[in-house]
Amino acid sequence: MTGACKGKVLRIILLESALELAPKEIWEHPQIVGFARRLGVDVREVILDKTFHYYAMEKLPEKWKRGRPDILHLVLLLLQDSILNISGCLEVYFHVFDGRVFHVEPDTRLPKHLERFKGLMAQLLQLDRVPPNGRPLIYKVADSLEEFVSKYGGLILLWEKGKPASLDHIIREALETGWPIGIGCFPRGDFKKTTIRLAKKRYSLYGGKPLKAWTIAYKLLCTAETILGVD
Repeated sequence: MTGACKGKVLRIILLESALELAPKEIWEHPQIVGFARRLGVDVREVILDKTFHYYAMEKLPEKWKRGRPDILHLVLLLLQDSILNISGCLEVYFHVFDGRVFHVEPDTRLPKHLERFKGLMAQLLQLDRVPPNGRPLIYKVADSLEEFVSKYGGLILLWEKGKPASLDHIIREALETGWPIGIGCFPRGDFKKTTIRLAKKRYSLYGGKPLKAWTIAYKLLCTAETILGVD
């Protein structure tokens, strides 16, 4: 499989994903308590979701960036089902709200239903791996983004305020250096300053237009498949 990649692999990391367990300060809120009861789980096992926990989230810091596990779900489905991944030319990582970074094995088949995905993510955030036994399919590789980036020596950040560049240039640089390409995976706002500082290169696409994470991921996949000859 790796022969199709010409010896090179594209690494993509989904940054600041709006994925987390409901924080302790809202465990007693009626929306969290009622939701946990309906699922038959403890409040500590509830994935924060703005659709169901809007009022519970009202006083949380950075509430506009939180509670959107659906964004991560959509982008991961797109990446995992891509020709690039099937050809063995893609490595997928995601960075969550508390800073941890997880790797998704290429053969991981994610649940298509959002609620089942959230159940899987609740288990992951508690155990740092899924499944709990046997070969892990999704597992923690770093406790912080800084630790993750240090393993590869750099990060290419796709940022609306970055230097204009073409997808072709960005992907060729990523393949040559081995640096992961970072895509924001949150609904609103900007990257944290710490995230921006970790990037060795910061590029914008299409005139700095604010694009959805799945749109950027799709364009990256199509361009990389063409460059590597796996389209």
